[in-house]
Amino acid sequence: MSTSEFDKYKVDHLFLLIGENPLPNYVAANLLLKEGGTAYLVHTTDTEKSAKRLKTELNGFKDVEMRSLGNYESDAFHIQKKIREELEKIKSGKIGLNYTGGTKAMAVHGYKAAFENRPDAIFSYLDPRRLELCIDREDRERDRPKIQPSTLQVKLVKIFQLHGLELKKDPVKIPQLPALASSFASIFEDESKSKKWFDWFYNIFCEEARKKKKNGSWGDWKSKTNLEKVVIVLNDLLPDFITSFKNENFLKDENKLVLLAAKTTDAFSEVESFCKWLDGLWLEHYVLEQVQNIASSCFIGDYGLNFEIPLIGTKDGFEFDVAFTRGYQLFALSCTTTSDRKLCKSKLFEAYLRARRMGGDEARVALICCSNEPDTLKAEIADSTNDDKIQVFGREHLTNLSQEIADWIAQNDREASK
Repeated sequence: MSTSEFDKYKVDHLFLLIGENPLPNYVAANLLLKEGGTAYLVHTTDTEKSAKRLKTELNGFKDVEMRSLGNYESDAFHIQKKIREELEKIKSGKIGLNYTGGTKAMAVHGYKAAFENRPDAIFSYLDPRRLELCIDREDRERDRPKIQPSTLQVKLVKIFQLHGLELKKDPVKIPQLPALASSFASIFEDESKSKKWFDWFYNIFCEEARKKKKNGSWGDWKSKTNLEKVVIVLNDLLPDFITSFKNENFLKDENKLVLLAAKTTDAFSEVESFCKWLDGLWLEHYVLEQVQNIASSCFIGDYGLNFEIPLIGTKDGFEFDVAFTRGYQLFALSCTTTSDRKLCKSKLFEAYLRARRMGGDEARVALICCSNEPDTLKAEIADSTNDDKIQVFGREHLTNLSQEIADWIAQNDREASK
């Protein structure tokens, strides 16, 4: 963590107005609070849980105190009274107020009370569009120091913890069968070849590897014992795929796919995991490798795949396919091998809602899919969300995906600098 350029704005006592998303408060505390300083979490009844989670994550290296406004989140008198009372207790040290979170009334009246009592205080907020820390002044233009990715690195797991969410298991950091995934991506750029893959997979592979439901549709994978016995003749599969399997030593007698061979790799402990990989997870692992390839050059601090998060009241919870952070900014990548427009929009919209909830207005979302019309798909989603920063990568982008993602990041940086 390198926050030296923010040293002149650091304070001994930092008041943080707490909203539903505690991430901006976490960032502000790390940038603005001196070592040994005290953070005062000014919350309402509705945001008490957010404040408590933030306190848990800040404790250990910061002194944190809770200050409740009760249900007076819009009451000028009570907001100003509370801030004044707390300021009167502080006899020494530099004071700061960060009003990124909380209600508009809390920001307006909190500022008024603090400025009247301590006009030398440091007043600040995070600008999510420019990724800047804005230091407000009454007598001149505000200072706008840029929060570079290297300024403060926030891990993905930390973002989830700030929202009170615990992962079902550790996210995947190393892509499975990257060479095979890369060859699949190259083949899938040809729509006719991808269609032939799906025909083979659902009509031949699933016949051997899946159970059938009463209505004739495919159900769960067969038992571990049965899957380990499966050997599929590849006469009806395109030579491109056969060559790819051969390069991974998955074939017997040149044209027979042996599922048990998957367990001889470091990638899978169970054959069923390989079946799921073939059923579309290969794209997520391919995307993970593309992110991994540009992590250093694009200042990506943390990345991973398969962020499974349980949610009360739901059977499966929700999942980010691939995600990474640059500094404290969250990037979520939703992946699907389909070209179906309705399914693509559904995947992207769900990822958009989750990412904005977790990462705030700073979060960026992209869909990696096999659509032949990514631009029109992007336009439809951007229109319905009123957010033109959403990105869609289609079939044409698959083989050059690392560069496409890097260009997307660079475009976001340019827009933040306007």
